[in-house]
Amino acid sequence: MTTLSTLSTLSTLIDQRRALAAQLAGKDVEIAMALGDREEAQRALKEMKAQVEARWAVREAECFDSMGERDAQGMKGAARA
Repeated sequence: MTTLSTLSTLSTLIDQRRALAAQLAGKDVEIAMALGDREEAQRALKEMKAQVEARWAVREAECFDSMGERDAQGMKGAARA
Protein backbone atom coordinates (compact mmCIF):
# COMPACT_ATOMS: atom_id res chain seq x y z
CA MET A 1 0.00 0.00 0.00
CA THR A 2 1.36 3.41 -0.97
CA THR A 3 1.27 6.07 1.71
CA LEU A 4 1.41 9.83 1.38
CA SER A 5 4.89 9.76 2.90
CA THR A 6 6.06 7.25 0.29
CA LEU A 7 4.60 9.37 -2.51
CA SER A 8 6.33 12.45 -1.14
CA THR A 9 9.66 10.61 -0.97
CA LEU A 10 9.18 9.26 -4.48
CA SER A 11 8.26 12.71 -5.79
CA THR A 12 11.40 14.15 -4.20
CA LEU A 13 13.60 11.43 -5.71
CA ILE A 14 12.12 11.96 -9.17
CA ASP A 15 12.63 15.72 -8.87
CA GLN A 16 16.26 15.21 -7.83
CA ARG A 17 16.80 12.82 -10.75
CA ARG A 18 15.36 15.35 -13.21
CA ALA A 19 17.58 18.07 -11.75
CA LEU A 20 20.64 15.88 -12.27
CA ALA A 21 19.50 14.97 -15.80
CA ALA A 22 19.18 18.68 -16.61
CA GLN A 23 22.69 19.32 -15.27
CA LEU A 24 24.06 16.41 -17.29
CA ALA A 25 22.38 17.73 -20.44
CA GLY A 26 23.93 21.13 -19.69
CA LYS A 27 27.38 19.50 -19.60
CA ASP A 28 26.55 17.78 -22.90
CA VAL A 29 25.82 21.24 -24.36
CA GLU A 30 29.20 22.50 -23.13
CA ILE A 31 31.03 19.50 -24.58
CA ALA A 32 29.24 19.77 -27.92
CA MET A 33 30.02 23.49 -28.12
CA ALA A 34 33.68 22.83 -27.31
CA LEU A 35 33.74 20.31 -30.18
CA GLY A 36 31.90 22.68 -32.49
CA ASP A 37 28.97 20.25 -32.85
CA ARG A 38 26.03 22.62 -33.11
CA GLU A 39 23.42 19.92 -33.79
CA GLU A 40 24.40 17.93 -30.71
CA ALA A 41 24.41 21.11 -28.62
CA GLN A 42 20.88 21.92 -29.77
CA ARG A 43 19.72 18.37 -29.02
CA ALA A 44 21.23 18.50 -25.53
CA LEU A 45 19.72 21.94 -24.93
CA LYS A 46 16.27 20.58 -25.83
CA GLU A 47 16.79 17.72 -23.38
CA MET A 48 17.85 20.14 -20.66
CA LYS A 49 14.78 22.32 -21.26
CA ALA A 50 12.50 19.26 -21.22
CA GLN A 51 13.84 18.18 -17.83
CA VAL A 52 13.41 21.66 -16.36
CA GLU A 53 9.90 22.02 -17.78
CA ALA A 54 8.94 18.61 -16.37
CA ARG A 55 10.09 19.73 -12.93
CA TRP A 56 8.07 22.96 -13.21
CA ALA A 57 4.96 21.09 -14.38
CA VAL A 58 5.05 18.68 -11.46
CA ARG A 59 5.55 21.47 -8.93
CA GLU A 60 2.69 23.43 -10.46
CA ALA A 61 0.40 20.38 -10.36
CA GLU A 62 1.31 19.65 -6.74
CA CYS A 63 0.61 23.26 -5.82
CA PHE A 64 -2.83 23.13 -7.43
CA ASP A 65 -3.59 19.79 -5.78
CA SER A 66 -2.78 21.09 -2.32
CA MET A 67 -4.74 24.30 -2.94
CA GLY A 68 -7.73 22.26 -4.10
CA GLU A 69 -7.60 20.11 -0.98
CA ARG A 70 -7.56 23.21 1.24
CA ASP A 71 -10.45 24.73 -0.69
CA ALA A 72 -12.48 21.53 -0.39
CA GLN A 73 -11.90 21.36 3.36
CA GLY A 74 -12.82 25.02 3.72
CA MET A 75 -16.03 24.46 1.78
CA LYS A 76 -16.92 21.47 3.98
CA GLY A 77 -16.37 23.61 7.06
CA ALA A 78 -18.49 26.43 5.64
CA ALA A 79 -21.30 24.01 4.76
CA ARG A 80 -21.40 22.72 8.34
CA ALA A 81 -21.65 26.19 9.86
